[in-house]
Amino acid sequence: IMARRVDENYVRMMQYQIDRTRRYYDRARRGVFMLAEHSRLPVQTSLDAYGKILDKIEENQYDSLNHRAYVGKWEKVSIIPFSWYRTLEVSKTLPIPGDRPFSMDT
Repeated sequence: IMARRVDENYVRMMQYQIDRTRRYYDRARRGVFMLAEHSRLPVQTSLDAYGKILDKIEENQYDSLNHRAYVGKWEKVSIIPFSWYRTLEVSKTLPIPGDRPFSMDT
């Protein structure tokens, strides 16, 4: 890591960490519905924005040592309507295309 070398071991480690983080985000999403309604949107938007950072790391071929995984202001703003929808009960049964299935079991 100190040499900033992205080799096969580093990529596998990043893939593992990203997968693990997404599982945590999925578990956290279940908790959003337990929050007061006025608290749901900021929490869901944070989950979605940080999830986008994981996407950016993947787009950078997992090279987080030499390339910043950055989500710009307008991209963050564009997330808000999707985050709002995800805070609604209906999103559990009618998810946004591409969303992972909602489960209270995981």
